[in-house]
Amino acid sequence: MKSVIMTLAALMTMPLCRAQTDTVVVEKLPEVVFEAGSPIRSALVADGGRLFFGSADRTFRAVDTAAGNTLWTYTADDAVESLPVVSDGRVIFNAANTLYILDTATGAQIHKTVHSTDATTRVSDDHFAYNDSGVAVSDKGIAYFAALDGDIIGIGIDSGEVIRVFPSPAPGEVASGVAINDGRLYWVDHDGALCCVDMAKWQLNFRTEIGDRVFAPMLIGGGRVFLGGRSCRMWCIDAVGGTVLWSSYSADPTSWFSGGSVIVGDTLWAATSDEHTMLLLDAATGEFRDLLPTVTNAYTQPVAHGDEVIVAATDVYILDGPDRRSDITGFDTSRRTVLWRTTLDDSVLSSPVIADGALWVASDSGKIYRFSL
Repeated sequence: MKSVIMTLAALMTMPLCRAQTDTVVVEKLPEVVFEAGSPIRSALVADGGRLFFGSADRTFRAVDTAAGNTLWTYTADDAVESLPVVSDGRVIFNAANTLYILDTATGAQIHKTVHSTDATTRVSDDHFAYNDSGVAVSDKGIAYFAALDGDIIGIGIDSGEVIRVFPSPAPGEVASGVAINDGRLYWVDHDGALCCVDMAKWQLNFRTEIGDRVFAPMLIGGGRVFLGGRSCRMWCIDAVGGTVLWSSYSADPTSWFSGGSVIVGDTLWAATSDEHTMLLLDAATGEFRDLLPTVTNAYTQPVAHGDEVIVAATDVYILDGPDRRSDITGFDTSRRTVLWRTTLDDSVLSSPVIADGALWVASDSGKIYRFSL
């Protein structure tokens, strides 16, 4: 295993945006297109001119992206704070220990399946955690999610029946979400180990202990799993054998990898918390490339759009009141500079989505903002 050790605190003494002296940072003016009246911490999912998302008041909605009106609503049993998935005319999401399958056109309930467990602690009950893990759907028509006891539940989309259960090696809520890649199912368990299950054989391929609580979504590509956690360390792990290929971390205990990552070209862009930066690493080796400022805590999944990486960051220490703040930033990936930035008097802890030529951002005030791209 190769370990790349460099403190982000030390890196902060380096120039963050070398080209800012000759680059004008534009402020994009968003349009408020919808108000839910309740905090939105579910990720936004776009499909067919519609946005699907849940909110703290247990309401799950479909909103028309063109008109900004509500197409339908559905009331769940718990607050919806997870990542929904659209598959074959159905929108699928989990809230606490329940999986919901709805018709995308009408919002009619197709199936509602409850996993029986005494566990009630949600990811958002943890310190500085805001989103439940989401759903992953296999090509066999099975929707997988992590119940609050850490068990991985597989439910048939057509039948609504529990088809598979993988008991957790480490009971407790799963904050990383679940992901499917090349016939394998991945998650990081409560004790901080990357788990991989062969979906055909339904057996554990590997369980690589990294000793870290991972709250940001995993990134899987090129036969590698990228994940970062609260130990201020980013990991690259072989997706087949579970071998740690490299790790790169900060000695600063506040510099959590909080919002996920994205790869553009050969560069990994990883969102950090209290360092208020996007950390750029060589995806193959973990070597440091750059630090770019997000101004506030980057707790959402970055999104790639052409030559841009866009991230929403929020001051997580002031989520209520007149002083709350979020910064939505677009970065030029070729020049490694800030292209544009917009500051909102709002908190954003919902991962945004790009659809229909726009960036859609949901907030704790219940507003959905539209940024033209």
